[in-house]
Amino acid sequence: MANWCLLDGVKIFHLHSNTLHVRSCGDCWSLLMESPRETERFRFTFSLFADLGRRSDDAATNTPPQPPLLPVLRVPQNCLRTTYNLTVYEGNGDVLRCRYGLRERRECVHCAQHHVLKLDQENCVLHYNRLGTKGVYILELMIEEYPRDTILLTHGDGTQTLYPAFEEASSTQSIKALSSIPMQFVIIVDNTISECAFGIFRPLLVHPTPPNGARIYASNYDEINFTIKAISINERITAFTVVGPRELRRSDTWSMDDRFVSVNVTWSVGAHTVPKQVPVCFLSTTSSGLQSEPRCIWIVLGFPEEQPPAADLQCLPDFMIVCAPRTLVANLPDDRLQLNDASCNVTGNSTHLLLVIPLSGCGTVLLEDKSNYIFTNKIFSRSRDESSVQPSWVLVPLMCKFLRSTNASEETNVQKSTTDKVFRVYSFEIQFSKEFNSSWWAAGPDSPFNATSKDHLYISIVANSNESSRSLHVESCQISEPHNSSAGVTLLQQGCLNYSTVEEHQTDNQKEKVYSVKLSSLPWHTAQVFVTCSVLLCDQAPSPHPCTRGCVPGTGPWTDQSALQQVRAGPVHITKQTDLGPNYAVITVGLALAGTVVYIVLILLKRSFVGLYYR
Repeated sequence: MANWCLLDGVKIFHLHSNTLHVRSCGDCWSLLMESPRETERFRFTFSLFADLGRRSDDAATNTPPQPPLLPVLRVPQNCLRTTYNLTVYEGNGDVLRCRYGLRERRECVHCAQHHVLKLDQENCVLHYNRLGTKGVYILELMIEEYPRDTILLTHGDGTQTLYPAFEEASSTQSIKALSSIPMQFVIIVDNTISECAFGIFRPLLVHPTPPNGARIYASNYDEINFTIKAISINERITAFTVVGPRELRRSDTWSMDDRFVSVNVTWSVGAHTVPKQVPVCFLSTTSSGLQSEPRCIWIVLGFPEEQPPAADLQCLPDFMIVCAPRTLVANLPDDRLQLNDASCNVTGNSTHLLLVIPLSGCGTVLLEDKSNYIFTNKIFSRSRDESSVQPSWVLVPLMCKFLRSTNASEETNVQKSTTDKVFRVYSFEIQFSKEFNSSWWAAGPDSPFNATSKDHLYISIVANSNESSRSLHVESCQISEPHNSSAGVTLLQQGCLNYSTVEEHQTDNQKEKVYSVKLSSLPWHTAQVFVTCSVLLCDQAPSPHPCTRGCVPGTGPWTDQSALQQVRAGPVHITKQTDLGPNYAVITVGLALAGTVVYIVLILLKRSFVGLYYR
């Protein structure tokens, strides 16, 4: 049963009204059902209804609830307190109810209400609470929403439908649901195990894994990163199952001290308009097929429902200028807010945030499509809870678009600054090593740099430029976890070493800087870090002074340095290594002495027996 696959697709309906009613059938259960009746083995059906009229309570189009797509679930036969939260997304504030599909409404084929599974219809939670026979159990559920208050839905042809408040009805059978959406999945009851608690045999998901039901708010062209981490004391975790959008990227699994196993998941949002929320479900699996609890998170494109409209944003060739009322960021103080680069301050007055954000710094990301250059950044809240997977929510996504030129020989509408024209073509990169002047490693999502907690991490920052007179200046560097850059350690600040175990190492290349940091000195114990540096290119030899901000002024009026840019590299995977300390040496010497004594005793015994033989 481990070899299963997921296929997704898109079906477009051209509606002549605001009511969507779909029924479909197919053969999707054929490989999972082992029924002797061939007709039942291949049958599959579902029914979907949604009223998409304009609501009278908020004048918005009614949006149906959205259930996630779960992987195949497995539960040991004797683990009777296993619970599955269905994690349905609902954005209207309506009442949600989950029920079994009804045959008379053609909502199911098998229509089984399994006695080993109890469905909490009010909270949409499924409980495995009775000893079941080993095998496959198909769940054909319906997710329905009802209004909390009586509302009218107005359709495109002018007709209206009245939906009474849910509290006014004695049961869901007596009133009509605003939407009725199918949710179908499979649970496999497996062999018994000696201990059902997660973490002993069954994997346990641990920090920084996102909690079940977490909502991560994002804007178009954003990149979402999160880590899934699990532990099993007596089993070997071999895989992570992740179900999400097809553009989802997953790193190789990597282990920390043979118990904790992690995987990093990345999704580039792109220029999507629908759906407004995207589910990602995941779980971990051991070599014997035992599963962790499944979790589902939601990536929500846009603002949280309670947020006001976006800030006033002015896009200039080198900067974006932001003026945003503080109500837009829930009146949080400046020290609770940050940009993509946490070292760039968020400031303003008592009523508004006022920011000038460089297009080549402060974490601004440049993306491209066929028609535009797209610069993105965001203002979001710093998290004070260390167990949080990401900051609480994205408060203000920022995006500047510039049209690309239709004539390749012309300058694009994204004008390069005069200084960049002087410096011509150049780029920056960061590489890693465990020793100075050793081979360097360019880490990436699919090729992380591996180190232990006892290593020194050597960081090489190189400016690639054909101009021999140029030199590299590193303004700042930070090492941080991928999900919370606000909690990072600042290695360099304003050109100065800023951390106790950071050292700079001299090189013969004025376009290269090498620093090292002792990984065991980091204040948090994490298995994965990234390095982010703000750098620029200077038009003269580097400054002889250890701490300078920017390049040393030269003879030109404004061509002494390039625009400040940000470069990021990683991940660096850190495996915990126990320090054996001086006791280890004592034990080693003791074992050596003991071995010597035993050897001498054996020689004496041998001589005694040899002498006895000749006598």
